[in-house]
Amino acid sequence: MKIRLKLPAFDKVRLNLPALKKIRLRLPTFPKPSGRWSRILTDVVWVGGGLMLAGIAFVVSFFIAMRVEMRSTEVRVPDLTGMTLEAASREVAAQELVLQVVDQRNDPAIPSGRILQQAPPADVSVRRGRKIKLVMSLGGKVLNVPNLVGQAARTVEIELRQEGFVPGDEARIASAGVPTGAVIAQVPQPDTPAVPASRVHRLVSTGAEIPVWIMPDLIGMDRAAAEAWLARNGFRRGAVRRVSMSGRRSGRVVGQLPLPGYPVRSNDVVDLTIAQ
Repeated sequence: MKIRLKLPAFDKVRLNLPALKKIRLRLPTFPKPSGRWSRILTDVVWVGGGLMLAGIAFVVSFFIAMRVEMRSTEVRVPDLTGMTLEAASREVAAQELVLQVVDQRNDPAIPSGRILQQAPPADVSVRRGRKIKLVMSLGGKVLNVPNLVGQAARTVEIELRQEGFVPGDEARIASAGVPTGAVIAQVPQPDTPAVPASRVHRLVSTGAEIPVWIMPDLIGMDRAAAEAWLARNGFRRGAVRRVSMSGRRSGRVVGQLPLPGYPVRSNDVVDLTIAQ
């Protein structure tokens, strides 16, 4: 069975839009230049353009010429360190550079009279006629050896190091006229020119010479007599031991240190052994 649907009929829809009118833009009009003014304006434009091009060409040419001129007048600075002033003058003669000594310094690595530093440094490009400032070497610093004679041996080492020297060997010898510990002589001698770090050797006094004795035999002497002899000759009594010994009288010396015949000096210590 077929079903038919009937839809209502719609009338055609018309859209009424307002009519757009044509819009005309009117621009202001200028009067056309006359033939005379047109020719003048054209001439001005051509002249101005020509002057501008000529100016640009002149600036470019001037710049190129300056660059070429600068390159033609530039030279490289040679390395002058270690040369004498005469040799350096010959070296820079071709470059037309001027040498100027501005300072002198001590340097143990560069001999005296040779160039220590230069400014500008080597291999720098400079113009001809440029001044090269030089620092000349005076060689190693020259020192005068100080006078150490009569000074205490302990203080002279400090003084030597402060003045740039190195304390050398120290020998000792007895001297009745020089106090103990004082410097008797030195090498190098005072006021001798020397370079830094030079060694200075000293001879130091140990005071008056102490006489050497041969230790006598005190065995058998009475204790009081032995001690009196030690005190009279500048010896010091050391330890006193007492021992029992048959056949020996009490209070007698039966032993001693140092033994008889040994070398001794004043103020040495002597030990005694006494029989009970």
